[in-house]
Amino acid sequence: MVLTIRNVAKAYSGQTAETAVLRGVSLDLEAGTSLALTGDSGSGKSTLLHLAGALDHFDSGEIEIAGTSLSKLGDRQRAALRRRDVSLIFQQFNLIPSLPVRQNVSLHARLGGRWDADWGRQLTDRLGLSDFLDRYPEQLSGGQQQRVAIARALALRPKLLLADEPTGNLDETASAAVMALMLELVRESGTALFLVTHSAAIARMLDRRLHLQHGQAA
Repeated sequence: MVLTIRNVAKAYSGQTAETAVLRGVSLDLEAGTSLALTGDSGSGKSTLLHLAGALDHFDSGEIEIAGTSLSKLGDRQRAALRRRDVSLIFQQFNLIPSLPVRQNVSLHARLGGRWDADWGRQLTDRLGLSDFLDRYPEQLSGGQQQRVAIARALALRPKLLLADEPTGNLDETASAAVMALMLELVRESGTALFLVTHSAAIARMLDRRLHLQHGQAA
């Protein structure tokens, strides 16, 4: 199992009281499979995604990534786990503006000591980026930037790929095309995909769906 979440709870402290965001959420995600996380704004989707990526700490329950318990890791160990086993794709792409496409694609994999030039070439070819490797992010369309973000995330060959509204800035046609490519590459590489989306159409493309309501699986 790539991702195991068991009875995870999370609350944030405000000026006068604590606000419970997650209330005992559980799920499992196997290699080469995909799960869409849906729910209204404020339901806890992004919080759960960040917890699954070891970007934040949960209050109770347990999360394991490829058998490694996050509750037993310090901050440096969490950072090492993210560099090695976890990739993230954000709605805003988060590309490095001062780096050309080829360096943006290889960045995470190089930091994790996992860069494979042949695999990187396959990704850029499949994602239609071969003619843009020397361009900078500002010279690309939104769809092209998103493809660069996907190539960068998959170049690591992560065990777990987390995506927060990865096609939210694209039109419906471009969104469907990018998602189809990403899902194809995820299945081929054996990566587990955990994706947050508001789109019912995107959610239907994935293997499974989990809907959150008031911090609980509905």
